[in-house]
Amino acid sequence: MKTLGILGGMGPLASAEFLRTIYDLNLKDPEQDSPLCVLLSDPTIPDRTQAILEGSEDLLLARLCQALQTLSSIGAERIVIACVTAHHFLPHVPEPLRRKIVSLIDLVIDEVLAIPRRYLLLTTKGTRAAGVFERHERWSEIARWIVHPGSAEQRELHEQLYLLKKAQEPSGDSLGWLEGLASRHAVEGIIFGCTELHLLSRPLSRRPGRSLSERTIDPLLIVARDLEILLNS
Repeated sequence: MKTLGILGGMGPLASAEFLRTIYDLNLKDPEQDSPLCVLLSDPTIPDRTQAILEGSEDLLLARLCQALQTLSSIGAERIVIACVTAHHFLPHVPEPLRRKIVSLIDLVIDEVLAIPRRYLLLTTKGTRAAGVFERHERWSEIARWIVHPGSAEQRELHEQLYLLKKAQEPSGDSLGWLEGLASRHAVEGIIFGCTELHLLSRPLSRRPGRSLSERTIDPLLIVARDLEILLNS
């Protein structure tokens, strides 16, 4: 199996949880046959949403390319950027590095097409403002299945995402809030369009009935589930 590079730290807890998920689903017997992963957790990378909203993208792009080059230089053959908002900058990443990146947007689109139903797309303000999903060349294939939160809900979602970054429990019951949001929009599933939400995947799967968990598209969970296919594609 090829070496997987993970560019994390955006935030650190989500990328650490992603690495745990990889080994939860791919630990071999003997363990020497398990996947080889290199995690570069760099919390000093500038805030992606802030860079997009303020138009200060040059420094972020330079830091992103530097981190990707570091992973590549130590043997990463495929790379996952554990931040959906950072995908906004991928068109400006040098092509040799870009070829190695597993696009989380591609994975979401493939999953929606595999199980077409009404999904609520949850993202940061930066991802939504930049149209990271909507600018994708295949967006038109899934657009009719996608619902966005209202403006007040988007603000509340963004606040909860930043609470997750700080390892603080969001106000109220975050899982109940998530389930209520899906119910209000009468959707049949949710898309975790922010990797911070991966922190909720495990507790969500333990909820009684697990109905929403089974209808949630989490791109980091997809990477872990399909790791061998992705590394050898």
